[in-house]
Amino acid sequence: MKHLRYSLLWLLMIMLLSNCGGDDGIKNLPTKIDINDDDDDHTTATIDDSYTYKLPVIFHVLYQDRNDEKQYVSANRLKEILKNVNDLYAGNIYGTSQRVNVNFIMATTDEQGNRLATPGVDYVEWKGTYPIDAYSFMGDNTGNMVRYIWEPTEYINVMVYNFAATDDSEITTLGISHMPFSTEGSHALAGLETVTYTTLTKRNLRFPYCSSINSLYIDSESDRYTREDHGEHGYTYSSSDVNVTVAHELGHYLGLYHMFSERDGKSVDECLDSDHCEDTPSYNRVAYLQYLTDYLEEHERNGSALNLSDLTKRTPCEGDIFYSANIMDYMVGLGYKLSADQKGRIRHVLYYSPLMPGPRKTDEAESRAKATTPTLTPDGPVDLPIRMSVCRQRLLQTTIK
Repeated sequence: MKHLRYSLLWLLMIMLLSNCGGDDGIKNLPTKIDINDDDDDHTTATIDDSYTYKLPVIFHVLYQDRNDEKQYVSANRLKEILKNVNDLYAGNIYGTSQRVNVNFIMATTDEQGNRLATPGVDYVEWKGTYPIDAYSFMGDNTGNMVRYIWEPTEYINVMVYNFAATDDSEITTLGISHMPFSTEGSHALAGLETVTYTTLTKRNLRFPYCSSINSLYIDSESDRYTREDHGEHGYTYSSSDVNVTVAHELGHYLGLYHMFSERDGKSVDECLDSDHCEDTPSYNRVAYLQYLTDYLEEHERNGSALNLSDLTKRTPCEGDIFYSANIMDYMVGLGYKLSADQKGRIRHVLYYSPLMPGPRKTDEAESRAKATTPTLTPDGPVDLPIRMSVCRQRLLQTTIK
């Protein structure tokens, strides 16, 4: 996209906190495995960068009022969102981006193998306080909340519910995600918590390993998804676009950090390359927020229209000014791009992280080791480090031309 002037009916500015990271080298040999595709045909696939992962997603809709569409979200709406997320991960639809070779599919069966009446959706009536405190739910390490997720080695669990408001009335949380684990040794990935276990399952968890989406914004989106030209000539833009939110949270779930400077999950007033991806230009988010505040105040005084090109402009730590389009930059941006290094991190997590669905990649040396060494798997619940990314926003409503 060469022209970044768009019509904006309203703008929701996003303020967020996060954790992410990684090493992008993937040098292992491909492995042959048997898989079961969508048509239940058994085929043999080579697990390398060209292999397309089919990742079953189950949306657990936690509700109290069945008549509230923001609580009891329709299966059709969730199916639409996942289709749009797949388009974002497909690459080169809304602009130049990597094809990650990942296809998120609506799960067709439950944990017992029974065919779901509503593919991809599990409706659960919530008996506790509602709206739900997302931070407490995601951080619960007692084992009480694990019952709400399905086996993470077979499904990606996405919880959908109304988030309780934070103490700061100006702040809204759009989504939260747990970060994946990395196995110690040659397959460790920089920035991820490492574990000694080569295999983990749901029975080893004390917390509900998942992503959570705030269903209060389930209908918020840009109109580019319904346009035949994919918004190449301008479109109505929403910075609380739920499709980008889901794509962003799944990016965290698959090992990606924010592309702006962070330390210990917080933005810092300095330049750091903290996402472990050399091809994503890092920038000082604190400085950008000051620029944004000054820009909005000036236009409010002058009564002039805002320009999306100005709002997406970033001054990187190194190199030339760029216009933000990366999915993992949750400030004002176009939210469609993934880079080659980000693709490498995602593929690495899918190949080697112990709590991912889909086939694993095994090199020759690892195959020889497994022939003489049993897989290291704990018998029951273990204490695992909890790392979450938190996406928070401040609501501003205005019009940009």
